[in-house]
Amino acid sequence: MLSDSAEWMTNSEFVDKDGNILRAIGEAKIIVEGPEIINETWACVEGKRICNCYRIEKESDLKYHFECQNPELGKQTGDFNVDRNIVYSKFTVSDSSLNGFEIIVKDDDECTIYGTLYDGPNLLNTWRTIMVKMQ
Repeated sequence: MLSDSAEWMTNSEFVDKDGNILRAIGEAKIIVEGPEIINETWACVEGKRICNCYRIEKESDLKYHFECQNPELGKQTGDFNVDRNIVYSKFTVSDSSLNGFEIIVKDDDECTIYGTLYDGPNLLNTWRTIMVKMQ
């Protein structure tokens, strides 16, 4: 997923700490240009478009560092750790106590993503996203 440029359709469910479910659709566009990888994503949640713009740098075949601009949360920084077809991601949000993680499992032209967002030790929400590669 981090080695090839591609466009993906996304279908997500966000679950808040009270169990309320929000559904979202969107897209992810991954552009691999030498040592830098750009991942521009958007999701439409209840009519509101939420965007993330990742700048990813490869540190080794198994580790990447990223910064992400999200207008809702702020600047996220973190790492991707790769184990074959699974990517483990951990991040923090600058100037806040927000933090979280994602686990991305790639199976050919489909990825399943599980993630969480915390405020300090308190769970804010979880999400599950299915990404399907567009041909």
